[in-house]
Amino acid sequence: MVQVIYSPKWFYGGDIIIDLVSIFVLLSIALFSLRSYKIRKNRNYIYLAVSFIVLAGSFLFRILTNFTVYYNILETRDLGFVNLTYQTIKASDALFIVGFFVYRLLNLLGLYMLYSIYNKQPKSNIFLIVYLIFVSTTFNKLTYHVFHLTSFTLLALITRQYFKNYSKNRKKVTKFIGYSFGVVASSEIFFELVTVTTRFYVVAEIVQLIGYTLLLGAFFMVLRYGREKDKD
Repeated sequence: MVQVIYSPKWFYGGDIIIDLVSIFVLLSIALFSLRSYKIRKNRNYIYLAVSFIVLAGSFLFRILTNFTVYYNILETRDLGFVNLTYQTIKASDALFIVGFFVYRLLNLLGLYMLYSIYNKQPKSNIFLIVYLIFVSTTFNKLTYHVFHLTSFTLLALITRQYFKNYSKNRKKVTKFIGYSFGVVASSEIFFELVTVTTRFYVVAEIVQLIGYTLLLGAFFMVLRYGREKDKD
């Protein structure tokens, strides 16, 4: 049986709740991006919306996968004078493998789409990158670490790009978006440390949610700034 659980027992199900909130946040960012496109008519906002929708889809698959892992069977047997209640965790190998593969694939594709918005790639490079992303999500002993290392690299590049943009336009919201992506990137470091203690998994989930929530606030600022500019 393939069963990979990085969460401490007391946090079982907690990550599912956090991921549900993350999906709401990511879809909200996508909605704000679409509204910003209507105001500014910049196609980059369309690409942003699609990227965040893909990321939200990846979290949905992670939730479905975690359900197969945390599927609890509560059974009470009457043994005369003792009621024995026990809890087991079972996972479906096929659902686990497919679910995590799709989650990782969509997550990396979403991050790459965000990166490529400001770093246009030739078609030959795009096919190569997609192939490398596909390879890095295949199931093997190193997949977990390769996935989070790749995610960290893409997020670090996105963060760097926003700070480069800030050095040119000096807009506070651009810097705020850069810091937000930096927080999300730092969560990948904690995910890498779960082999030390599973408590880092909890920290990583919370930090990741904080980062995406900050992003939601940043895009709300962009939308509000656009409306105020139109009034002027």
